[in-house]
Amino acid sequence: MELINTLLLQIFLFCLITLDSVSAQTCFNGYFKPNSTFDINRRLILSTLASKVTAHNGFYSTSISQNPNQLLIIGMCIPGTKPETCSDCIKGSTDGLLRSCPNQTVGYVWPDCCMVRYSNISFSGSLIMEPSQPVSDPAPIGVDLKLFDRIWEELMSRTITAASSTHKSSSFKHMYYAAEVASLTTFQTIYAMVQCTPDVSSGDCEFCLKKTVVDYKKCCRGNKGGAFVRPFCFIRWDLYPFAGAFENVTSPPPSSPSIKESISSYHL
Repeated sequence: MELINTLLLQIFLFCLITLDSVSAQTCFNGYFKPNSTFDINRRLILSTLASKVTAHNGFYSTSISQNPNQLLIIGMCIPGTKPETCSDCIKGSTDGLLRSCPNQTVGYVWPDCCMVRYSNISFSGSLIMEPSQPVSDPAPIGVDLKLFDRIWEELMSRTITAASSTHKSSSFKHMYYAAEVASLTTFQTIYAMVQCTPDVSSGDCEFCLKKTVVDYKKCCRGNKGGAFVRPFCFIRWDLYPFAGAFENVTSPPPSSPSIKESISSYHL
C-alpha cells in the first residue's frame, strides 16, 4: 500500500508540472477599471494577436501611445513553428491572460513555443527581470549530480551562446533563440531551449539567460526537467523533446564511456 501511495503521489506531482504549469500567466503592477478605454483596447488587440503574429512570420508588436491609456503588446513564436501551432499557442496565451489578469495593467505568459506580453508602460529594450517564475518536476534526476551538472552547464552555455549571437537588429524575424541537445548515454539525451524577446540587446539577452540558469540551479538543482520564465527571457530543458524545437537537431554521441557507467538507469 505504501508503494502504491508513493506511485500515486509521483503521478500527481508529474501532472502538476505540465505545459499548463510552465505557461502560467504572470500579472502585476497597477489596475485598470473594467470597460475602461485601456480594457477595451487590451481586449481588442489581444483578440486579434494570433492572426497578426502568424501573418508577420512569428513576431508582431503594436502600441497605443495615448496617455493615460498607453498600451504595448508583443506576441511571438519560436522560429520554425508551424502557422497553425503558432496561432493556437498565441490564442491560448491571450485567452489565459484575459482570464487570469482581469484588471492588471501588466501581464505576460511564456509557454514552450510562444509568448505574449502587454503593459501600460514602455518595455522595449528594458532590462526587466522580475517577476520571474521557476517551474520544475520535483522528481529526482536519478544521476550523479556532479557529472550531470557538468554536462547540463556545458549544454546551457552552448545554447545561450548560440541564441544571443543569432539576432539581427535590422529584422525581428531573426530572434534570440536556440535549441540544443547533449547526450548522457546512447539512450539518454538532455534537450535545452532558450529564447529572449528581440527588442533587447545581445548583451542583455545573454545576461538574462545566464542569470536565469544560475537562479534555476539555486531552486531546482537535481530535479528532472524544468523551466524558468522572465519577462524577456526563457529557459527550458528536459529529458525528452518538446515544443517541436528539436526536429532538426542532431544529438551528439556520449562524450565518454564514464558517463554511461556513472548514470543510474531510470524510465522517462
